[in-house]
Amino acid sequence: MNLSLEGSVALVTGAAGHLGIEMVRQLAAAGARVAAADLTVNERLTGLVADVTAQGGMAIALRIDITDTDSVTAALQQIEQQLGPLDILVNNAGVIKTNNPALPAVGSFYELDEAVWKPLIDVNLCGTMRCTQLALRGMVERRRGRIINLASIAGVSGLPGWADYAASKGGIILFSQTLAMEVGKYGITVNCISPGMIAKDNTSHPNEGTWLGRSGTAEDIANMVVYLASPAGAYMTGTNILVDGGRVLGPKNARWDR
Repeated sequence: MNLSLEGSVALVTGAAGHLGIEMVRQLAAAGARVAAADLTVNERLTGLVADVTAQGGMAIALRIDITDTDSVTAALQQIEQQLGPLDILVNNAGVIKTNNPALPAVGSFYELDEAVWKPLIDVNLCGTMRCTQLALRGMVERRRGRIINLASIAGVSGLPGWADYAASKGGIILFSQTLAMEVGKYGITVNCISPGMIAKDNTSHPNEGTWLGRSGTAEDIANMVVYLASPAGAYMTGTNILVDGGRVLGPKNARWDR
C-alpha cells in the first residue's frame, strides 16, 4: 500500500487543535510539506512546526481566518511561495459553539439566538466552502488535488440540542459529495471524514457509547486523512467515512433475541 506523500504540499486548517496537530504530524511523516494554519500563530502552532522539523519533516505556521476571503487568499499565496503549489487541502477548522460566553450554545433550536447559530454556520460550512473554492482554482488548472473535509456523525444522525452544528456538518457532507461529481474530471478527489466520540488526549478511553467499547483518538482520524491524501486512496471520491467505533449503527444495548 502506497501511503507516501513525498513531494506533496498540504494545508491543514485548525492545525492548533487536538485533531489538527496529529494531522500535521502524520502528513509530514508521510513526506508532505505541510502548512499548519490557524486563526492565530500561537505557541502550540510554532511548537508543532518545531517538532515536525526536528523529526526531519517540513512545515510552516501561518495565520488563516476561514471566514475572510482575503485571509484565505493570502494564506494560499504564502503557501505557494514557501512550499509550492497546493496538492492537499484538509478543511479541519470548525467550532461547536459560539465564542460569546454570554449566549447559550446548546439547547432547542427555537430558543437559540441567531447570534449563536449564524456564526457557527459561517465557520463550519461557509468556511469549508470558502477555502475549498479558492484552493480549487489552482487544483483545476494543474488537474490534480485532494480535498478532505471534516464533518461529524452529528451531520449523519443528528444530535438533540445541536441542530445548528448538525446542519453545518450535514451541509459539509452533501457539499463534498456534490463537489466530487463536479471536479472528478480534473483529477481531483473530494472526501469527507465524520468522527465520532474522540478523546481529548492521545489515549484511548473506555466508552460504552461505541460498539468497540472505546473512544477514538486523534491518530484514528489522522490515519484516514493520510490514506485519503495518498495514492492508496486515489480511487475514492464523494465518500463520507464514519470513524466512530460504530456509534451510529444502532442502539448499543439492542438485542436480537428479545
